[in-house]
Amino acid sequence: MHSLWKRLLFAFVVLAAVLLAGVAGYMTIEGWNFFDSFYMTVISLTTVGYGEVRDLTTNGRIFTIFLLFSGMGILAYGMGTFTAFLVEGQLMDYLRGRQMLKKIKRMRNHFILCGYRGEGRYALEELIKTKTPHVVVDKDISELKDIFPEHDLLVLESDPTREQTLVQANLEHAQGLISALSTDSENLLVVLSARELSPTIRIISCVFDRDSAQKFQRVGANGTVMADFIGGLRMASEAIRPTVVSFLDAMLRDKDKTLRIEEVTVLEEGNDWIGKSLRDIDFPRQTGLLVVAVKSLDPEKHIYNPGADYVVMKEDVLIVIGGAEQIFKMKTLLGHDLGDSETEIEADGSAAPREAPAKS
Repeated sequence: MHSLWKRLLFAFVVLAAVLLAGVAGYMTIEGWNFFDSFYMTVISLTTVGYGEVRDLTTNGRIFTIFLLFSGMGILAYGMGTFTAFLVEGQLMDYLRGRQMLKKIKRMRNHFILCGYRGEGRYALEELIKTKTPHVVVDKDISELKDIFPEHDLLVLESDPTREQTLVQANLEHAQGLISALSTDSENLLVVLSARELSPTIRIISCVFDRDSAQKFQRVGANGTVMADFIGGLRMASEAIRPTVVSFLDAMLRDKDKTLRIEEVTVLEEGNDWIGKSLRDIDFPRQTGLLVVAVKSLDPEKHIYNPGADYVVMKEDVLIVIGGAEQIFKMKTLLGHDLGDSETEIEADGSAAPREAPAKS
C-alpha cells in the first residue's frame, strides 16, 4: 500500500509539473494569457482534439509536440497506477485500514503485540483464548489471516520499532506491550520507544541472547523471556513431574474450555468485598473460581492457599484458577475497566465498537 501511494504521488507531482511547464511555455513563446495557456495545455495533454485556441507559431507547434509526447506518457502512467489501485482492491484495503485505526483509537486497557510469528504466535493464541483485547502490530501481516483464519483481528501493518506506530496502536491507553520480533535489536528498539512514550505501561519482551537481558531491563522492560531457557525448564519438568506438566498442558490446550490461573486486583471504587472474609464473599458461588493465593500489600507478602477466614483488603491481588468466562465475570464484579463506553470485547479477544442506541 505504501509503495502504491508513492507511485500515485509521483505521477501526480510529475503531471502537475508538466502542466505548469505547458502553461509557462505558451505564455512565454506565444505571449498568451494564463487561462488560454492553461486551456491549451489541458486539451493537448488529454488529446481531446478541440483545435488550437489561437494560431500557433512554428516555435509554438514544436513546443506542443514535445508537450504531447511527455504529457501522454505521464498521463498514461498515472491512469494505470490509479486503475491498479482500484482493480487490485487497494482502495478497499485502505478504507478498511482507516476503519481499523478508528477502532484501535477507541480501545482501552488492551495489549499491543509486536510480531505474530515464532513466540508471538503463541502469545497471540493466549490473548485470543483468554478474550484479552489486543492489537497486532507488524510490518507484514500477509500471513496472519492464514495462521488465524477464524478470527477477525485488529491489526496495524507498520514498523513496530517506530514511535509513531505505537502511538497509532493507542499505547497511551494500553495495559501492556509484548514484543516478539525476530531479533534482539528490533525488540530493544520497541522497548525503548514504548518506555519513552509511556512510563507506566508493562512491557514484556523476547530475548534471544542471554547477555542482552540486562540491556532490556535498563531501557525499561518489566520482564524478559528467553525461549531456550523456558524450553530447558520444560524438559526438566517433563522428566521430574510428568503428571503436573500433563495437567498444565491440558489446562492450556483444552479447546472446549479455557482454564487459566489469573491475577485480579481488588479495587476500592464500588467494591463491597473489602473487609469481608473469603467465607462471607463465597467465591465458588459468586464466580466459580478457586483462590489459590493472595499477594497482600499490608504487609507485602504472598499468602498461599488462604483460609476461609482471610479478610480481603484494598489492593490485594487475588490469584485464582478457573475458566476465562468466570475470570471475566470476577473482574467485572470488582469494577475493572474492561473497555470504554464505545467498545465491547468480542469472542476472539479483539475489540469492536458497540452500536449506538437508536434515537426516537
